[in-house]
Amino acid sequence: LDLTVSPLILGSGPAGIACAHELCKHGISPQVIDKNSRAGGLCRTLEFEGSFFDIGGHRFLSKSAEVNRLWHEVLGQDLLRVKRKSRIYYRDKFFNYPLNLFNSMSTLGPFESVRCLMSYLFSRGSKACNESHFEGWMTRRFGKRLYEIFFKTYTEKVWGIPCDKLSSDWAVQRIQSLSLGKALLKALGVLGSAHKTLSEEFLYPRLGPGLFCDRWKGLCEDNGTDFFMNCRADEIRLEGNRISEVITEGPSGQIHFDRVSHLFSSIPLTLLIQKMKPAPPAEVMEAAQSLKFRSFMVVNLILDQKNIFPDNWIYVHSPGIRAGRIQNYKNWSPEMVSSPELTTLGVEYFVNEGEGLWNFSNEDMIQLALMELEEMKLVDPKKFIKGFIVKIANVYPVYSPDYQKHLKVIRNF
Repeated sequence: LDLTVSPLILGSGPAGIACAHELCKHGISPQVIDKNSRAGGLCRTLEFEGSFFDIGGHRFLSKSAEVNRLWHEVLGQDLLRVKRKSRIYYRDKFFNYPLNLFNSMSTLGPFESVRCLMSYLFSRGSKACNESHFEGWMTRRFGKRLYEIFFKTYTEKVWGIPCDKLSSDWAVQRIQSLSLGKALLKALGVLGSAHKTLSEEFLYPRLGPGLFCDRWKGLCEDNGTDFFMNCRADEIRLEGNRISEVITEGPSGQIHFDRVSHLFSSIPLTLLIQKMKPAPPAEVMEAAQSLKFRSFMVVNLILDQKNIFPDNWIYVHSPGIRAGRIQNYKNWSPEMVSSPELTTLGVEYFVNEGEGLWNFSNEDMIQLALMELEEMKLVDPKKFIKGFIVKIANVYPVYSPDYQKHLKVIRNF
């Protein structure tokens, strides 16, 4: 790199800070801009009424020795080891997740258990599954009946599209080599090395992931990184095949970064393309517009109740309930709650920006969350004290069947 000019990093989430950290290790001082007041992106931790709230739950879980070493170096004694407990809520019943053979069979009942087993055996012997999409990939490994109970509804809540319109790339990336056979061997104590998806414990910062990101940012600043917070990239100006200037809008007005050696972007790819001036060729703009994102809302609640449920989080698979997942923050770390007599929950909704629930008022969203928690027999709404809403646009890239085609056009550009 040319050390007379600075690399510029868009976004100070984990990817942006990691880039800054790595450059600092090599004696290069970058500049980082972020539209938020605090670093961390989705891994910020928000404080409200003395309690701390994640933007969704974030486990610290990796098989990488380098990544684990970094977490311990930054957090030291503030990195907790947490026992995982999570369940699936489906049609008024709770199932342990990771799947436990005996719990699942007793909860499903003998008739449904036999149906699931026969469906699984049929799928293993069938060559009819189209594994290019999520539905086929999961059906092949679990059978259609178990797929419908434990995966279909939740996945469609997250992505907002039918599972046969979702590329199996997401399953390959996130669920990897998990199968019913491995889940059952794990449940029986036969499987020796724990699969990542089946991990029984994880690491977690004492005051949430924001504690890690704040300290990590501080280490970068100590090594010469400049962070420009509350600063939004407005234009990325091009001259031929290189970036000549990045214009941002911040609290003190416009800032022109006109000596940029390299640009590292961790903002949504569609926004990066939209901000380029002059606009890229029509086929590139069309490819960017074809890439879709799912947005995210979380209703954070403080409740006057010491214990509500023992899980770190619950997946909500019942189609009649619009929430997708519920976080119980004190079960991640007891210090996330201002008082041991209280419980704080995060009720998560996966939405499209500008549509449906996204347009609900804060008050209406809080009432919806309380109503659904009551329907699940988890919470008495009379225990509600206070709450607030967090909305984040462009959170999850949608793995549509043709997304790779559009990515290729943008990468070539």
